[in-house]
Amino acid sequence: MNQTLPTETLAGETAPRSDTAYHLATRTAAVAGVFSLIACSLLLYDYSRRQVEDPLEVVTLKTLKAALAEQPESEPLRLQIRTLDRQLRQAYFRRRAFAAGGAFLLIGGVGLFLVAAKSAATLRRKLPMPAVEATRKDIEAETAQNARLAVAVLAVVLLAGAVGLSVALRPALPQSERALAALLNSNPGEKQPGPIPGPTPRPVDATYEPPSRQEVARWWPGFRGPGSSGVSAYENQPDGWDAPSGKNVLWKTAVPLPGNSSPVVWGNRVFLSGADEKQRRVYCFAADSGELLWHADAPGTPQSTAEPPKVMKDTGYAAPTTVTDGHRVAAVFANGDLVALNMDGSLAWSRSLGIPDSSYGFAASPAIHKNLVLVQLDQGSRKDDTSKLYALEIATGEIAWQVTREASSSWGSPIVVPHEGRDQVITCCDPWAISYDLADGKEIWRADCLQGDCGVTPVAFGGVVYLGNEDCQWSAIRIDGEGDVTESHILWSAEDGLPDQCSPLVTREYVFLLATWGTMTCYAAESGELLWEAEFDDASFVSSPSLVGNRIYLFGDEGKAWIVEPSREEGKIVGHGDLGEACVTSPAFQDGHFFIRGKEHLFCIGSQ
Repeated sequence: MNQTLPTETLAGETAPRSDTAYHLATRTAAVAGVFSLIACSLLLYDYSRRQVEDPLEVVTLKTLKAALAEQPESEPLRLQIRTLDRQLRQAYFRRRAFAAGGAFLLIGGVGLFLVAAKSAATLRRKLPMPAVEATRKDIEAETAQNARLAVAVLAVVLLAGAVGLSVALRPALPQSERALAALLNSNPGEKQPGPIPGPTPRPVDATYEPPSRQEVARWWPGFRGPGSSGVSAYENQPDGWDAPSGKNVLWKTAVPLPGNSSPVVWGNRVFLSGADEKQRRVYCFAADSGELLWHADAPGTPQSTAEPPKVMKDTGYAAPTTVTDGHRVAAVFANGDLVALNMDGSLAWSRSLGIPDSSYGFAASPAIHKNLVLVQLDQGSRKDDTSKLYALEIATGEIAWQVTREASSSWGSPIVVPHEGRDQVITCCDPWAISYDLADGKEIWRADCLQGDCGVTPVAFGGVVYLGNEDCQWSAIRIDGEGDVTESHILWSAEDGLPDQCSPLVTREYVFLLATWGTMTCYAAESGELLWEAEFDDASFVSSPSLVGNRIYLFGDEGKAWIVEPSREEGKIVGHGDLGEACVTSPAFQDGHFFIRGKEHLFCIGSQ
């Protein structure tokens, strides 16, 4: 039976119920199309401008650098270059952010335009006119096939547009601010080997000679003194003091910038480092009076000073202790800046080793032996290949050698141990204790005995090195081996009372370990037998123990101190001290007195 269709559905007419949706789709497509055209125009304009305004080619910056090459000591020129460098980098990254955001908006606008246009075309489709056909066509199937084809074409167009935008907007310059800063301060085409050079070094004395072993033993040249052992050459030290009342305090002096570095001494000079987010300084005090003789800033580079590194409050920006050989004093800071100063405070040389990737902040102290200053820069994870051990000429700052270490972040310092005519540089990291030849950096031996956060500096005595941390075990290792000595040269191991920050104290008879939570453990040096443990109630320790004669000096975090006389059976407390302020550093001993840094002051303690 034939059926007559309503007139409004005949050919040439559209369904009234679809008019609203159709108009909405067409207007959306129009707005999206105009928006996409505007976004595309702005992006093209910005791209062409970025190509012209390459920060590496700014004439003013090139002119200032050329002037600095002729006047390397000009601080105003350095300041101008740093300011302009910062402005260029900020503008560059603002344009990059604009381009990235614009690209996403453009892709979204084009996508919305295509979807809206397709919807409008679908809603505008005319209904078929009933007629007699020889072969009936399946209109719905054909429409569905065309729709699928249209969707595929849209996907290809959007993908091509995204790829094209990514290629067109990809920056030719580095994508991180630190990397850009490094590039801005390098010469085009020049390869940067390792550390980034700092300011031009001052002329140095070609007749430079390292100090003798007798001179080094007389003073306190680095972290924990000669050999990093914490052992005083002078036994005439006070057996008690009280800073609040002034008892046995020869003088105290405020230190302007904070820091957890310990004092070092050479002649009548006491050196400290201090730093905050903006400043990095080395201080020199008169040993006999506490007078501040001079301070000097670490120059840094635009890369190292672009932004402060992330550090824990307990670590701070100046945790590494300075080191001196009587000719230079060297200091390294949390941002990787390494500076060497002459004894009058003038700049000898400086370098940036790169901002360390360390979860707690950088804390390893440099060491000096003969003509080399050593910096252990362990960072990141073992797979990163970013951990290094540097050996630099103390006179010039030139790199004598550097080795890449299979190591994650560590915070202990390297030590140098002369043995059978060869100087060994011994280091700790997870999982290796490794010894290198000071002469050329070649590995001598290694032992698989460490794990976790290695923050303890090893100590050597009598051809044996003692090392470990609380996450693994304590080991005594003979240092006369070659290659992997894990199975052959570990004399003994222990697991009780292991420290996480305090370095050990070693004598011919005993090994003393001081744990942060207030326990000191004594082992027999030869056998590793546990002899005794002593607990210090309500005390915690970061400062490493020191030996004066047959007495041990301990400094608690709150500034309280204990003098302990050890035997094979016990540790007997024979004296007390009080700084009146927090203390996390280790003392530097001299004839009849010692220097210790508190949270705010440098103290000289001696019998009055």
